[in-house]
Amino acid sequence: MANRIKINWLRLVWVGFIFLYSGLFFYNFFKPFNNWFLTYIYTMILVLWLCVEYYEKHLFFQSGFLPLDQYKWYLRAPFALLFYSSLVIGCATLAWWQSSRIHFYPFIQILGILALLYSIFMRRQALCVAVPDHLSITKFYASLFFLTISMAMGYSSWFLLPYAIIIGYPLIFWQRFYELKRFRKFEKYIYEDKKIKKIDVKNYSDLWEVYIDKHSRKRGEK
Repeated sequence: MANRIKINWLRLVWVGFIFLYSGLFFYNFFKPFNNWFLTYIYTMILVLWLCVEYYEKHLFFQSGFLPLDQYKWYLRAPFALLFYSSLVIGCATLAWWQSSRIHFYPFIQILGILALLYSIFMRRQALCVAVPDHLSITKFYASLFFLTISMAMGYSSWFLLPYAIIIGYPLIFWQRFYELKRFRKFEKYIYEDKKIKKIDVKNYSDLWEVYIDKHSRKRGEK
């Protein structure tokens, strides 16, 4: 018999409530203003993506290819702050800062929606690999490039364009550099120290445990 898909009903009900509540909240928030509909559609796609990622227990802004204890909060926190502040700034631009809007409706919002959908597509492709590699890590962080720039276009905000490029992109490069560096050290240990020619899905987690245990003991000896 095929394996049945296990459904976490409590989690599903929660994200369903969040999505429906967000739909009502943003509808009432955006509707009084001009050229609001595509921004509303963009926002609901964004909320739906967050709900799916939360339900599947993925890290929002890091790939999760490394064991969770290998990620540092000071890498995740600045990007999380950038993302959620961009959401607030984007909503405020439509409501109160309309003089700073990019006035190419509906083309700029359509580009924002397409960039967001491409970001989600790239992310899902990266996460669906059985065994992570350098390409899947790079693809994951490239999806964050499209995510950040999509917010500037989806909310048609001149302010969010430099905000994403000057602050967001260095943070993404920093996270990618950190993860690739850790992953290369892991690969070097597997291929050179353990003499294993291939990492596969069966031994991926076990090899990480051995690698972390060895380096923990090394630090303890020092």
